[in-house]
Amino acid sequence: MNTTYVAQLVHEERAGRLRAEADADRLARVARRAARRDAERPARRSTWVLRHLPGRHAV
Repeated sequence: MNTTYVAQLVHEERAGRLRAEADADRLARVARRAARRDAERPARRSTWVLRHLPGRHAV
């Protein structure tokens, strides 16, 4: 095998691994952000429900 060809194969394999790691990091970051947003949301939602229940005066 040609050494240039082998070097290219090694480089492409390493690049693919790095790309996969970057994708996994990005997905983890998005998931953490979504989880944080969901953790904050119920408190806001419940206050909105309380304020907008029929027959209640504005709080």
